[in-house]
Amino acid sequence: MTELIILGTAASVPDADHDTIGLLLRGRGWVVLVECGGSPLYKLARLGNSMDQIKAVILTHAHADHIYGLPILIQGLWLGGRKEPLPIYGPQETLDVARRLLGLFNLQEGGGAFPLEWRAVSRRQGQPVLEVGGVEIRSAPVEHGDLETRALRFDNTATGRSIVYSSDTRPCATLLELAMGADLLIQEAAGAFPNHTSPAQAADLAREAGVAELALIHYPVHGVDPEEMRREAAAFPGPVWIARDGDSFGL
Repeated sequence: MTELIILGTAASVPDADHDTIGLLLRGRGWVVLVECGGSPLYKLARLGNSMDQIKAVILTHAHADHIYGLPILIQGLWLGGRKEPLPIYGPQETLDVARRLLGLFNLQEGGGAFPLEWRAVSRRQGQPVLEVGGVEIRSAPVEHGDLETRALRFDNTATGRSIVYSSDTRPCATLLELAMGADLLIQEAAGAFPNHTSPAQAADLAREAGVAELALIHYPVHGVDPEEMRREAAAFPGPVWIARDGDSFGL
């Protein structure tokens, strides 16, 4: 079974139950990391996956909560004996920041033990990113201030199911187009911060896109009532989930 697993749900500031943002696309014998917050290898181990199953990493933008786990991931893979190249996808701006971050720890090329393949994802709407295990991943540019950011769409060619992940963005036409007709929209809901989306805006976007279900993610976890978020998103006619660390959505 192919699934998208939520590794972290918090908007920048974690707590005891919510780590910073991360997702895992998992199939039979392989995984793809989407974002790189927290300790990815620790989370993989808790899910029963080994480090040698990582086929790629996708970074949507260069904010710290989305990429700060990359150095410890690369170091762990190096110490674990990885030899296979690791593709890292993202906007060119994000890849440049990630390379500088790894450079601080002398990890630019996987610690010298395995190559890193830096693969820039263009701004083109519907840009193919990669295909793995029968899942086609495409992207779209979204609006997160001046920072180059990509939303992602996962289409399983065997099941016909589709999941869209917004990344960090305010509501925008490119995200709406990418999400059209998806089975699930995993939409950031950081609320009343500039260049982010509120639960009410997420509901409006999901309804307009005609998605079947809506999951809110990347939300404030301190002093915010999840049920109030659900009420704010009541304009969406389908199921509304407040994503939790460890949730799994079939693809």
